[in-house]
Amino acid sequence: MSQQAGWYDDPENADNLRYWDGVQWTNHTSPKQKPNLEQAGQASQSPWGAAPGQQDGGQQGGQSYGQQGPYGQQEQGYGQQGYGQPNNPYGQQGQQPNQGQWQTPMPGGYQMPQPTGPTTPDGQPLASWWHRVAARLLDLIVLVPLGLLVGALVTPNLWGAYLDYVTTMSDPMAPMPAEITRGLTTFSLASGMAGLVYEIVMVTVFGGTVGKLITGLQVRLRDQPGKVSWGTSAVRGLIYQGPGIVSGVSTALSFLSLFSLVNVLWPLWDGKKQAIHDKAAKTNVVRAR
Repeated sequence: MSQQAGWYDDPENADNLRYWDGVQWTNHTSPKQKPNLEQAGQASQSPWGAAPGQQDGGQQGGQSYGQQGPYGQQEQGYGQQGYGQPNNPYGQQGQQPNQGQWQTPMPGGYQMPQPTGPTTPDGQPLASWWHRVAARLLDLIVLVPLGLLVGALVTPNLWGAYLDYVTTMSDPMAPMPAEITRGLTTFSLASGMAGLVYEIVMVTVFGGTVGKLITGLQVRLRDQPGKVSWGTSAVRGLIYQGPGIVSGVSTALSFLSLFSLVNVLWPLWDGKKQAIHDKAAKTNVVRAR
């Protein structure tokens, strides 16, 4: 199990402390505090403990540091104890990492930045509503040309017939020819399906749509980091895109567009910053950078 994050003896320089982030050593170091006059001559044992990842060692490395301290009395911090001696790095037996007097970095040392605002259970900061809206607006750069292209391929004669109908129309109240009505419905369905495929593929393969990637956002499971599965992306995409596709195909179902509006606004008052499609797929949109 990996050592908890914190300040420990620098394995490269015994006069410094180095910050361990819980996985590896960082580049953040700080000199050890010098003893004051009241502590001069007293035996001192390093309160910082053994560095993470060091193997149990003998006393050879410690003996080389010297038995006689600089103030005339014997020191044990790096003498008999040894730099790699397997002593308890947290002081008292059973004390947990990052508890007690060394719970926070020493004054003047590096303080690991802490996320502000709501986060996932493992601490990943959640995207704000405005951040998500900005990403969706950028997605239009891709979705509009994609929808027009797919619709034109599926209904190549639609716009020519529609233009002829408009230019030769004598009665504005006359119903639209059935051929043009079917063409518009097919065009709307094809464009909506193109947007759905775009959403599912981008979220599964890249972790987010083009807009999200540009703005530094990512879609992930709320309780588990990493990219989501195809099934999760499909559930999320269908709930997000589905009502709009259906309402565009049938005017009788146009009321479903109201659901889409509520879905988009839902993160504004949701404590977990999830839209309805996020709740159904158990996902969150987080700030990846």
